[in-house]
Amino acid sequence: MLSSLGDGFRSLGRKWGLVPLVLLVNLAFALVLAVPLALQLETDLAHRGASSGMMYGFDFDWWAEWSSRQEGPPSALSPDILGTGFAFGNLEALLKGVLPAGLFARGDRVSIDPTILGVGALYALLQVFLTGGLLGAFRAPQGGWTVRGLVHGSGFYFGRILRVSLLALAAAGAVFALNVPFARWVDGLAREAVSGKAAAALVLGRHVVLLLALLLVHMVSSHAKATVVREERLSAVLAFLSSLGFCARNLLAAAGQYVAVGAAGIVLLVLFGALDGRLLVVGWRTQLVALVLFQAVVAARIALRLGLLASQVELQRARGR
Repeated sequence: MLSSLGDGFRSLGRKWGLVPLVLLVNLAFALVLAVPLALQLETDLAHRGASSGMMYGFDFDWWAEWSSRQEGPPSALSPDILGTGFAFGNLEALLKGVLPAGLFARGDRVSIDPTILGVGALYALLQVFLTGGLLGAFRAPQGGWTVRGLVHGSGFYFGRILRVSLLALAAAGAVFALNVPFARWVDGLAREAVSGKAAAALVLGRHVVLLLALLLVHMVSSHAKATVVREERLSAVLAFLSSLGFCARNLLAAAGQYVAVGAAGIVLLVLFGALDGRLLVVGWRTQLVALVLFQAVVAARIALRLGLLASQVELQRARGR
C-alpha cells in the first residue's frame, strides 16, 4: 500500500502542473458566484460606515441585518464558511444527502441555495470530464502531459466515466435508502439508552457507518474509472463489477490509501486552522495574504486528491490489473 502510494505521489510530482490547472478550474467556477456577490457587496456597502469595518475586520451587526434581506446565493455568505468551518459544513451536508446537488436530501433538510447546488452539479460534471484526461496522464507514470492531450483524453473517456459516475450515484442512493431504517433503529436505541454518553455514541456511530459506506462507494467507483482508462473498458457495468472484485481482494491496501490521504487532509486542516487563527486581517495587504493562504490550502487538497487517484492507478498496476 505504501509503495503504491509513494509511486502515485511521485507520479504526481512529475506532473505537478496538473495541480495549478485544476486549481484554475476551481477558481473559474468560483468566480461565477463570487463576481456577482462582490458587485452586490460593493453596492450595498457604498457610503456606509460599515464599509471600513468590513475592510479592517468583520461588522457582524451589519452582516446580520444585510443577510436577513438576502435571497439566492448571497444568503450563503456567513462567517462559518471562513476558516475551517467549510470542512465541517461540507461533511454535514454530505451526511444529510444535500451533496451532491441535493439528490439524497429528505424532507426539508436542503439548506443550500438551489443556484449554488446547480453550479456545484455543473462543477461535478466538469470533474467527471477531467477525470479521464487525468487518469490518462497517470497511466504513463514516467511520461509528461500536455493540455491538448489532457482535453483529448477527457473527451475520449467522458461517456464511459460518466456512466461509472451514474452507477456510483445509484449506489450512493441505495446507501442513503438503507440508512433510513438503520438510522431510525439506532435512534430508537439511543432514546432507550441509560446514559447520555451511550446515546451520543450510538448517534455518532450511525453517522460513522454512513460515512464509511459512502467512502466505500467512492473507492469502488474511483477504481472503476481507473480500470476504464487503464484497460480501455467499454462497459461501465463490467468495469464497476471488476473494481468491486479488485477492492474486495485488496481491501486493506485500497482502504489504507484512503486512511493515509485522509490523515494528511486532517493534518492540513489543523495547520490551516492554526495559521488562520494567528492571521489578523486588518486591511487589503493582510486580505491578500489570507487569499493566498486559502488558495494554498485548496491547492494542497487538490494535490491530495490527485495523488490518491495516481496511487490507485499504481495499486492496480502493482497488483497485476
